[in-house]
Amino acid sequence: MDGSLPDSLRNVCNPLYPPLHPDTSFRLDEGYSEDTRSLDDGDSAMGLEPRNGSTANILENPLIALHSAVMSLDERQRSEHAYQVLRTLRTSSVAAIVDLLFPLLHIDPVAKLPPELTSQIFSYLPPPVLLEASKVSKAWRARTLDSRLWRLKFLSEGWVLNRPEITRFENGYYSPGQGSKSLSRKAESPDGEPRAKKRAMSRDDSNDVAVGSSLREQLVQSRPLGSLFGHRESQDEQMCDVETRSSRGANAAPHLDFTTSSMYVESLSTDGASFSDQSLRTPSPDENFDFRDPLVLPVSEKAVRVNFHHLYKQRRRLEENWMAGRYKSFQLPHRDHPEEAHSECVYTIQYSGKYLVSGSRDRTLRIWDLDTQRLIRRPLSGHHGSVLCLQFDERPHEDVIISGSSDTDVIVWQFSTGKLLKRITHAHGESVLNLKFDHRYLVTCSKDKMIKVWNRQLLRPGSDDYPIRGVRGGGKFPSYVLDLSRISSPGDMEQHFTAEQLAPIPEYSLIMRIDSHSAAVNAVHIYGDELASASGDREVKVFNLRTGIDTALCKGHNKGIACVQYDGTRIVSGSSDDTIRIFDPISQAEVGCLQGHAKLVRTVQAAFGDAPGTEEELEQEARKVDVAFIEAKGRGDVSANTSRQRVSRNRNAGSRRPQDIMAVGAKLPPGGGGSQWARIVSGSYDETVIIWRKAQDGRWVIGHRLKQADALRAAGGPLVARSERRNHVAQIVAHQAAQQAQAGAAAAAAAAAATAVAGTTHVTTTTINTAPNPAAAAQAGNAHPPTWSQGFSLPHPLQHLAQQGQDSLPHHTQTQTLMNGAVPNVPVPVPMNVPLPINIHHPHPSQNARVFKLQFDARRIVACSQDPKIVGWDFANGDDNIIECSKFFGPPN
Repeated sequence: MDGSLPDSLRNVCNPLYPPLHPDTSFRLDEGYSEDTRSLDDGDSAMGLEPRNGSTANILENPLIALHSAVMSLDERQRSEHAYQVLRTLRTSSVAAIVDLLFPLLHIDPVAKLPPELTSQIFSYLPPPVLLEASKVSKAWRARTLDSRLWRLKFLSEGWVLNRPEITRFENGYYSPGQGSKSLSRKAESPDGEPRAKKRAMSRDDSNDVAVGSSLREQLVQSRPLGSLFGHRESQDEQMCDVETRSSRGANAAPHLDFTTSSMYVESLSTDGASFSDQSLRTPSPDENFDFRDPLVLPVSEKAVRVNFHHLYKQRRRLEENWMAGRYKSFQLPHRDHPEEAHSECVYTIQYSGKYLVSGSRDRTLRIWDLDTQRLIRRPLSGHHGSVLCLQFDERPHEDVIISGSSDTDVIVWQFSTGKLLKRITHAHGESVLNLKFDHRYLVTCSKDKMIKVWNRQLLRPGSDDYPIRGVRGGGKFPSYVLDLSRISSPGDMEQHFTAEQLAPIPEYSLIMRIDSHSAAVNAVHIYGDELASASGDREVKVFNLRTGIDTALCKGHNKGIACVQYDGTRIVSGSSDDTIRIFDPISQAEVGCLQGHAKLVRTVQAAFGDAPGTEEELEQEARKVDVAFIEAKGRGDVSANTSRQRVSRNRNAGSRRPQDIMAVGAKLPPGGGGSQWARIVSGSYDETVIIWRKAQDGRWVIGHRLKQADALRAAGGPLVARSERRNHVAQIVAHQAAQQAQAGAAAAAAAAAATAVAGTTHVTTTTINTAPNPAAAAQAGNAHPPTWSQGFSLPHPLQHLAQQGQDSLPHHTQTQTLMNGAVPNVPVPVPMNVPLPINIHHPHPSQNARVFKLQFDARRIVACSQDPKIVGWDFANGDDNIIECSKFFGPPN
């Protein structure tokens, strides 16, 4: 190409050509040249080398003119001109120009921007987009799969981390030989000292990379989980004044691999350590480690950090199991150790981590290890009535269990030893139905319509937790709680009170009474300085814990309320009207009603999965719903008689249609808000457990309905409680004794007839056959044998309970007064394997499945019922990776 350009054009195109002189003489082209060089042997690649000034200076003005002319054009014209010029060049020349322009056209932000900035940018991307971005390059993969970034993604989903367990795991983990000799080369400088951190970022949760509302909206609209992750009634019953009525598709996207073996994080502390750009660079090939454990990222030969990307992946897979209903049933006690079971129905449970504590009608508490499904110590005995409620805290600085009973007492136990620390005798006038505590207060409620608050620490006048007396409309206080409303400074107290009055209040002293309910208080829940209560008077109230003033009153249930939960944002309650309702405590409006149970909803737990900073978003959503309703009403889309106050109309389970709205001015949207992972689990006297989830339109719908009886059968069949067993045995004994009495009467009559015929006068003594075979007895008395049930027998429950020491039954029982008179006082055998006759009432196993209490966390649901066994559903479904990571998942939010 360079040979095709004339000298004059070469001079024009060469900016290095010397300036032309105007006095240069002009020579005509006569078809002859003295220049011996050809046009192709120029010094420059394009033949644009400078010439001597004698012939080039003449083109100075055209060069300047051309440049000025081109620059005078607008951008579109210059682009067109450049395109026309490029079309005249060879392809190789165009390619060379493109290579020179590449740095101006393509800028890699990962290479140019600081890691803190790119990490913040990536934090706004939903997980599917992050996974696609990881395919761009090695540098992008290392940055998008950074563990800190996925920690932020985990928290932005509304999930909670078990930080103490993470810290304990990282401090106790040691993996010699996992990282080879290069493992420490990245974390230390050549002199063996730790590398200095180049860039620092606060690790405080409140200063984490901001996650905006747009991120949460994108997460809700992201593709299905399957496209991201691979498959893998007695009065003891704790409630009073509450009436009881008798895949994925074929189009799913392919599985995306999450392998992180090429990623290295230098420092990723969970307690505020710095965030270094060194942690985001991709290791060189000789620094690739053999990560045998995807749960951890090595920091040095003796230190690791949890891989939050792996935690996020396993949590999403766990959530997928919840959505699909994949679980494995389990029971307490282990089926190989039935002797450890309670001997009566279980009224209350609570579990935390690997421990579960249960309370029963058999008057004992039992502490279980969920991993082994075994008792960790002997049952705790101390109550004289049924254990109706309990709460425990296994942490070393607490180490406590507190239980309440139908004997009106409250007992404080030491969790680690089972030692009885304190008994509050006659804490209430009637059964203690529920209790809750935090590090400051213990709150109890009772059938006597009272709520009582007790201090758990020494209380000195003027301390932050000291009750506030003298507020109008507040609770009732004992005389030793001082009215400090007139005290302006701590130094003034000695002028108004004696030293005896200023003495600290001892632990577990009554410091306040609340009696604003008109029926039994069935449940309470503490949140900060607020207390929510539910009563048989159909009301839910919220009180200030220090003053006793009621700050909210929520009405909506048609019958007594059995259970309540309060998270500071919304109130969730279950009632004898068979519904679960959600209230806004600020506006006191009902924002949701879940209808699915056929009987009393005895227990409920909700986890809305609120991400940090969603309070304002919830209020904005509620305002949008109000505006839409008002506009629809103005257009006539909502009939005039559709009043929000009508109780008879269908309740709203979360729909935002103007025709379905139940409350205007609420601070919460219909359904109470919550993330895509929001979940409510409820248990009922209809013997079912329902898992509620949010539909795409925001309504609460039934995700799965679990039957307690099915879980009992899957766990090895129901047990028979001791009281029920005694009734069964008494019925068996009575039936056998009646048969024996009939046989004896018939034999005596036959003997009397024979004596009369023979003319004898002596009395014949007849021995009653006490053999357990009714057919033989009937044959002896010429009576018809009874009809026996073909499908029900008592052998398994009776044999099991007969092995329990104090619960064992004698093999013979003294019969008492039976049909039509007394029965001879002879021992009657009670065999363990005798089936019940058809005409003797016996409870069907499913009638032992009335659910009293349940609890769930990220992995499991555990429930107790009329059966002495405790059953659960494990949604890890036997997956070792999920099970391993689940210990780092915090309680539902």
